[in-house]
Amino acid sequence: MSSNQETPQKPTSSQEDELSFYKNWANFTDIMQVQPGQNCQKWADNLLKHLIPFVKGFQATLYMKTCPETLELIGSYAINFNEVAPQIKIGQNTVGLVAKTMQMNHIVNPTLKDNFTGVSATQTIPIQSILTFPITHQNNIQGVLEILFYQPIKAQRLEFLQRIASNMGTNLCLLANAQIQEKNDALNKQLDDSEEFRKLHTHLTESINYASNIQSAILPNASSFEKVFSDHFLIYQPKDIVSGDFYWLTQVIHRGAQQAKAKKITFAAVVDCTGHGVPGAFMSIIGNTLLNEIVNRKGLTDPAQILKMMHVGVRSRLKQSQGQNKDGMDICLCKIEACASDKTMVTYTGAKRPLYYLQDGLLHKLDGDRRRVGGENQNQPFTSQSIVLSPGDKLFLSTDGFKDIANPQRKSLGLRKFESLLQKGTQFSMLQHREFMQAQLKEYQQGTPQRDDVTLLGIQI
Repeated sequence: MSSNQETPQKPTSSQEDELSFYKNWANFTDIMQVQPGQNCQKWADNLLKHLIPFVKGFQATLYMKTCPETLELIGSYAINFNEVAPQIKIGQNTVGLVAKTMQMNHIVNPTLKDNFTGVSATQTIPIQSILTFPITHQNNIQGVLEILFYQPIKAQRLEFLQRIASNMGTNLCLLANAQIQEKNDALNKQLDDSEEFRKLHTHLTESINYASNIQSAILPNASSFEKVFSDHFLIYQPKDIVSGDFYWLTQVIHRGAQQAKAKKITFAAVVDCTGHGVPGAFMSIIGNTLLNEIVNRKGLTDPAQILKMMHVGVRSRLKQSQGQNKDGMDICLCKIEACASDKTMVTYTGAKRPLYYLQDGLLHKLDGDRRRVGGENQNQPFTSQSIVLSPGDKLFLSTDGFKDIANPQRKSLGLRKFESLLQKGTQFSMLQHREFMQAQLKEYQQGTPQRDDVTLLGIQI
């Protein structure tokens, strides 16, 4: 009996290959899928771990294009990362040439005469072939995969690699874009952080500028000096916006126990507080307040006693007997009062700061005590020295900032040079002397940042 039922036909070899391809292709599609949080290295290592055994390779490297001229190693199989080039220029050796030409390179039975310079050319395992092929996306190179084989690669596996290459290229492109986005995010964060820093910097600068206005308000102005002295000059250059240096001037009416008539006494001081900037400025406010309390309110007129009381006051205000704070002040303090005829008596007490004076065309120097106000509790008393000056003689009160100014070679101006510049004041008026000192300072400094605050007060009797 005849039948019209058709006998099922066995799939041909080519159909079996096609089915095998789609089955494996589906599997590798899942493997090649970029997972959340997966970076380039993790993705590449996972792919090679499955792909290289499947195509019967024994070693492999995967490079990704990270910039227009460079390939970066992102994955390897059975190769130590330290044994291969981390980066390859496009056009350089086999991998770079494949990236440049976007043409697969298949070397069979490589020998020295092939001039093979691939990343695994030094392996001791006999290499049957080296396959280097480009990974592209929309006709743009995305990376290069190089595989070493110890046996001939079958045509089906070579075709499989070529057919999934576009999928690999798509994922490499996604990873590259993600990497760019990550870098952009990091850059944007830096920009946000810098904007926050800019706002903070602006706020702090505004606050310090306001503090500078407060500090300026406690300093005597030019008219205060003009009312007291025949002439004077002042050089006051804070290292920062606010200063650890300050200068002080006051005039009091004093009647001694045996004096029938009250007399006018002038006090002038230049003070160098520990530090500069904001910490120094806080100290300067403490120093200014103490001088006003001791002289103007309590009525002390002995310079040595004034510094003694300041020493006690600084230690008390900073609670130095209870902690490790050793901050203090270096001071040049002068008491100036009229004496017989047209002479002027200057009583000086110094805490680590000297007093200079010009008399008869010569510069003289009185050294202060070798201790400071505040800091360590010392029993050594402050001492006073007195000089009598005539009209036209000059006094110079300073901190150490002027002599410590540095040039571009980081060499300080020095005490000898500073004293030489003061000596030349005999040739100048006070205004000319100030301009001369500032010009010399600028010429020596040549734009070098200050190391410390600079204060120099010149007074003509």
